[in-house]
Amino acid sequence: MIDCPLVSLIVVTYNSAGLLPGFFAALATTRYKLYEVIVVDNASHDTTLDYLAQNQPQVRVLANQANVGFGGACNQGATVARGDLLLFLNPDVTVTPDWLTILVQHIQAQPDVAIICPTTLYPDQRPVSVTTAVAEVAAVPGCAMLVTATAWHILGGFDAQIFLYWEDVELCWRAWLLGGRVLHDQQAVVYHQRGGSSTGQRWDAEQIKNGLYTYLKLMRWRVVWRFVVLLAVKTLVKSVRYRELALLAAWGWNIRHLGYTLAQRRELMRKRRGNVVQLERRIAVQNRQLRSERQQRRSRYLVTRP
Repeated sequence: MIDCPLVSLIVVTYNSAGLLPGFFAALATTRYKLYEVIVVDNASHDTTLDYLAQNQPQVRVLANQANVGFGGACNQGATVARGDLLLFLNPDVTVTPDWLTILVQHIQAQPDVAIICPTTLYPDQRPVSVTTAVAEVAAVPGCAMLVTATAWHILGGFDAQIFLYWEDVELCWRAWLLGGRVLHDQQAVVYHQRGGSSTGQRWDAEQIKNGLYTYLKLMRWRVVWRFVVLLAVKTLVKSVRYRELALLAAWGWNIRHLGYTLAQRRELMRKRRGNVVQLERRIAVQNRQLRSERQQRRSRYLVTRP
């Protein structure tokens, strides 16, 4: 590698003390050494900050007094980052020695790429051999997302309206619409525990709120209407079946903020350089792949569980 840019690793923590020893132990095996670590803590009430102060004094820590959400915390970390590349990393991710070297090499070889993400496997999965180094995808997960500082400046960071869920999808779709590319790195590998985020009514409502907001903001109207109908049916069924009336509040939020959303939509359409139809096709392909992967994993679980 001719040029070795500084990479800013931005890690958002929330009651993550139990994850941090393993996270930093794996990170220490990273062969690419030109990186800094910035931790943004979302008002943890466990020993996260004590662990960092006692065991990771080289890490820059931004300690929030209130939980500002994943995207908001990432935006905070980016404001103090010094790197040409920004890598947003969850504390429940376990990296491999060559992950960062490969990511940097591949994004340097693709100057029009805005975002790239390594292959994220479950801890019980094994990497498979691949014939291509990278592949274009509609969106990549935010658990290990690398964004060029140039693209980050153009995009303006994660959408501040999204507290948790859909912030990574919205950023990737917006990158495509503004002329950037989003890649899945098929050679760089990390392991992600998943399931660490909260569950329950509030988070179901966040999924609905942010999904609807993202479609209203970014997608063509014909696609928006299909999504709205399907989401409305799912919301009503779930609200009745599980008596989760709080889910309806997600729709109320979007109604109240519709003027703001449409203003954002108009501004984005004015700046758009990417092909929205091609993005929709990528989304359809990726959704089919995700459904297939979930089904395969469910089948393996049924076969292997005791």
